Amino acid sequence: MTGILSKNLITEIGRHMNTRKLGTSGLNVTEIILGTWAIGGTMWSDYDESNAVKAIEAAIDHGINCIDTAPAYGAGHADELIGRIIKGRRDKILIASKCGLDIENGYRHNLKPEFIAYDLEQSLKRLGTDYIDLYQIHWPDPAVQIEDSMTALMKAKESGKIRYIGICNFSGDQLKEAMKYGEVVSYQPNYSLLEREIESDRIKICVDNNIGIISYGSLGAGMLTGKYKEHPQFRKNDARNFFYKFFKKQYWPEVKAVVDKVSAIADKRGVKPGHVAIAWNLSKTGITAAIVGARTAEQVLENLGGSGLILTEEEILELDRISANTY
Repeated sequence: MTGILSKNLITEIGRHMNTRKLGTSGLNVTEIILGTWAIGGTMWSDYDESNAVKAIEAAIDHGINCIDTAPAYGAGHADELIGRIIKGRRDKILIASKCGLDIENGYRHNLKPEFIAYDLEQSLKRLGTDYIDLYQIHWPDPAVQIEDSMTALMKAKESGKIRYIGICNFSGDQLKEAMKYGEVVSYQPNYSLLEREIESDRIKICVDNNIGIISYGSLGAGMLTGKYKEHPQFRKNDARNFFYKFFKKQYWPEVKAVVDKVSAIADKRGVKPGHVAIAWNLSKTGITAAIVGARTAEQVLENLGGSGLILTEEEILELDRISANTY
């Protein structure tokens, strides 16, 4: 794959995007899943709803078959946009959503069985559907026993309101605990060249138990696209100021070294830096798909190039080495 990807070639990639089986589930997801946190309209600068709608439509039209959302994304607004757009083609799209953040009470963690049931009903209503393909615990809740939360999810599965259960952001021990009380088919962690902590234990746990990993933050919230030539600054309530540690100024020299290496490999291959970052994720054992956010149709189309790009062993080792101390 050489030269800048043309629109026609990108379209062709989308039509033939690789899919991978998600853990022990019956779901085959595209290697790139559309992430919708920024599409929700809060916690991110420069939101434009018309562009958000076009981004979702572009993802569906160009072969992405799975959309990841959560009530916390724009206090339900991302759900509402998705529900509006998938009307009439629900059977062609896999929806991955989440539970456990009480958006009506300051985004408080709440995994009580009664709240999970309520949270699920609200998500179904916003999405305009009667089932969710992959329903995931968003964050752990230390005040609630994992057994109680998993029992509630298993009940929802038995009712047909959810097809499969996934876990996000759990520690290795919490993940193993959840597995005792029901089938967990997926694990969603923050994982990229700038955040590799899960390599210490959770990747092995997932591989050993055939749990598919779908990484979020796969482009480092845009950092790994190479668009920031100097340390970027955002408005106070922008998620990049508080959620991703590598946006803090003290980490900039190490982060820039990683981004420069990604860009160098991309230049040599005639692709975009983001393609290299996504391809690195997808090359890793245990990774089923990379969740990649986009706020415009153009970003969606550009991200497609990360699927199908095969890095050499030497390139992967170079990226492993330069990013070894980023977590």
